[in-house]
Amino acid sequence: TNLTIICQDLTLTMQGCYAPAKLRISTTLDEVENRGAKQVQNAPHSPEGVWPGPFSFVFETTLKDLLKSPSPECLRFVIMDEGSIRQGEALLEFRKNFSTKQDTPICFKVPVTYTGTVDGEQEPESFGMVGELEGVILYQNLPVFAQLVQGLWVDGQVEGGHWFMEGLPFPQCMVDPPPVWQDPTDRMGFEFLGAEQQHDENEITPVDVDDRQLAELLVHVDLPPPWEKRRERAGGRMYFFDPRSRRMTWKDPRFLPENWDQKIDPQTGKVYFQYHKTRQTTFVDPRGCPPGWDMRLSKAGDIYFAHLPAMQTTFIDPRGLPEHIEPALDDIARIYFKNHESKTTSWEDPRDGQQEVVLAKWRHVESLAWLKNQVWREVEQRQELENREEEEAETPATST
Repeated sequence: TNLTIICQDLTLTMQGCYAPAKLRISTTLDEVENRGAKQVQNAPHSPEGVWPGPFSFVFETTLKDLLKSPSPECLRFVIMDEGSIRQGEALLEFRKNFSTKQDTPICFKVPVTYTGTVDGEQEPESFGMVGELEGVILYQNLPVFAQLVQGLWVDGQVEGGHWFMEGLPFPQCMVDPPPVWQDPTDRMGFEFLGAEQQHDENEITPVDVDDRQLAELLVHVDLPPPWEKRRERAGGRMYFFDPRSRRMTWKDPRFLPENWDQKIDPQTGKVYFQYHKTRQTTFVDPRGCPPGWDMRLSKAGDIYFAHLPAMQTTFIDPRGLPEHIEPALDDIARIYFKNHESKTTSWEDPRDGQQEVVLAKWRHVESLAWLKNQVWREVEQRQELENREEEEAETPATST
């Protein structure tokens, strides 16, 4: 069947901010099938990092090929700057972003990763996640015939076999649908801020806690009101619903600093953040500041950062430093940097002159460590409360 894949409403962000770029969009189906000319869609340079689309691809293929595993087929997004220099790549797996219903919009959010060659090295090195690409994908001209994995047709009946995916047609001779096929390579992913994170073997992860454990711990952390947890019918991925705007997002509303609230613009669907003390808003995520630091908004809406130990403020963002570097302000609000490895201090910002891929890797490592601390703090507080309740229940009442 000539299956049609459409992606639209694309948005590129880096560290929570919209990032300027242009895109080259293709699919891995072309690389494997090699049926005619390769289909490529070019999205022009956008200063805001937003592309409404739509971008369409038409294939003569089957769902078995489209949704195969363990080598999944994908949409490939190559991110380039205005000078066409490659800045990263994002892969959208069809199998994880699919619906059996025609023209059903499926929201997605995938990491943008960068791989490059370091000076003196011959093999390319992965620098991990440098941003995120989100948008909508939908499918047209889905097959109308039965979709089974294995199984035999004997004397007008089907013996064995599995339903390829719930919602697809199955043989009319069967009274009940067959069991749904389970891909043995599927595993539970770790989701933070609504995005399914992908890790390579060189990537630094939170100490002593792996992705699966963090995902299990996150289940026990409540959402701030009035946010609601919901799951997709196809795929079961969790998303977050805001009843105020009646909009959904993959961005997790938990762990916001005090005086901050996450909201969704009902007109555009974009996530923004409100600072209650000045009633100002921003698209920059206030989370992830180092210990002792807070992000704030002035009455004019300008972003600034408060260093609580020094009781001083600065416009310089303290986030995104190497693990061993701690930012601080002196008594006249000058920022300096403590190096815990060499036990020295410096006025020079280690971020100055660094490539964006290095800065993005520092931000990614820092955000994972920050997330671990936030989750553990919530879990420990919950455990302490439960322990106190158990102790109170076991303490016998004194008689008078």
